[in-house]
Amino acid sequence: MGNERLARALTRIEDAAARLDRAAAPAAAPERGEADAAHTAELDALKSAHRSEIEDRDRRIAKLRADLDDIGKLKDEEIARLRAELAERPAGSPTPAIDETEHKALQERCERLESATKSALSGLDTLIATAEAQDHG
Repeated sequence: MGNERLARALTRIEDAAARLDRAAAPAAAPERGEADAAHTAELDALKSAHRSEIEDRDRRIAKLRADLDDIGKLKDEEIARLRAELAERPAGSPTPAIDETEHKALQERCERLESATKSALSGLDTLIATAEAQDHG
């Protein structure tokens, strides 16, 4: 009876060892290696694509910053021109008469330009903040 139990135990151990051998068969290893290589290649491609997108985004940000600097310079030049024009007028001389409708049209245009400028600057600030968050994130 002891030998029968021992024989059954040995049979179960041998069956378990055979199942382990089949599970760890060398045929499975190359498939996993190929899958790892495929994943590595995919990861490298994604890294390259993301790197390219980040470089494009950085170029766009640099261009927007340059545009913002240009807009600031143009604004400063226009203010300087207007101040110089005002300074050239003799003291106490009346300002040239402007038609009321023309004045309102100019005022509305200035308000629209100011609103558009504020909107563009706000959008640029948002874009820059997002880009910096992505760079540091």
